[in-house]
Amino acid sequence: MTTHEPLVTPEATEIEIGQPVGFGETAPEEVLRLAAYASPPGEGNVVERALVADASLRGSMARPSEVEEYRPPTPERPWSETELTADDSHWEIARGDPRALVEKLVHPGTGTHMRAISESARLTLGAYRPLGVAYRKDDGPWTLAGYVPVRGWTEPGRKTGGRPFDYHSVWDVTLRICHWSWVAAIVVLTVTGYLLAQPQWIPAGYTDPPTGFFIGYVRLVHYIAAVVLCLVLLVRAYDLSVSKISYDRWKALIPFKNRRDLSNGWKTVQHYLFLRREPPVYFGHNPLQQLTYTSVYLILILQIFTGFALWSLYNPEQWFLNLFGWINELLGSQQVRLLHYMIMWGLIVFIPAHVYLSVRADSVERMGAISSMVSGGRWVRRGAVFEDWPDPHGGNAPVQGPPEPGSMGDAQR
Repeated sequence: MTTHEPLVTPEATEIEIGQPVGFGETAPEEVLRLAAYASPPGEGNVVERALVADASLRGSMARPSEVEEYRPPTPERPWSETELTADDSHWEIARGDPRALVEKLVHPGTGTHMRAISESARLTLGAYRPLGVAYRKDDGPWTLAGYVPVRGWTEPGRKTGGRPFDYHSVWDVTLRICHWSWVAAIVVLTVTGYLLAQPQWIPAGYTDPPTGFFIGYVRLVHYIAAVVLCLVLLVRAYDLSVSKISYDRWKALIPFKNRRDLSNGWKTVQHYLFLRREPPVYFGHNPLQQLTYTSVYLILILQIFTGFALWSLYNPEQWFLNLFGWINELLGSQQVRLLHYMIMWGLIVFIPAHVYLSVRADSVERMGAISSMVSGGRWVRRGAVFEDWPDPHGGNAPVQGPPEPGSMGDAQR
């Protein structure tokens, strides 16, 4: 944020004040109260009115204050200063660029300095512009109170401004067709496979004449679904090589490509276990998802091999099926059958966990995981930061999505 750069564009018609962040002993509500107290005299702009209104709604403006002097930012001092009297004390409140406040005014300790940097990056990740707030009381030393997250956007369709979100493709049509084809095939394979392994669940009326060939029809449906699964896997392998979307290609299946991915994978595990509030945000798959889905591909291939090996027992003269007969000779047909059955139960455990995490991402993290597998893309708030966003300058550092000129997209330094 430069010296005269506003928190939001002048055309912004909607302002959102996020949850304030307090440092040290300063409570979040106190940070918002100080930011509202430091508003310049008069009606002020839309951000100032939003700060005062939000502080009033949260009950942070209960105590009156008298503004004695307001000094706007200058090129040499990229923050405003407000002197006021409150609670029978003389206060000076500074508001402005977090980095300038930390490095030029407050000079906090190493711990607070590091947290200030990380919190600024975290808020920027959520497409907020952090408004730094510092204060000193009765000519004491300056203290960094915290940050007030602010973001704003213009109404969609207005000629004077852009939209707050942009649409970006993440999954091509081939991948989406493969995904939902797998869903259908795996459901059919699971149901028919269980009936083949546990035929006692079939009512006697379907096993005695004249409908005694019911289990044969079940086996036929199982074989057809297996062939569909194999064909879809081949189509997906081809798409991994030719897709124009980087998140759909072979590289996207490789987990932990560098130390940063390894660290982010562990942070994601902590987030899933409710030990970490904010996870590293990826536009495509995070490292843990890459590891999981790559493992699922390998497990499906193993399931296909064992399935064809079992199929060869019923038609050993068929040349294609005979290619898998060596698996029965190596492991024994009963061990192959048991492995095939255990993999089925592994997929049964994986599917509800996969559905739960997808629904959770849609409802809690607002990542559009489910809708993107239908539409092929996600609506991304301008200025949002992703670990795997294509970086035009190269490197592995997280980069931002396309920013709106003069808006929150250029918040991070």
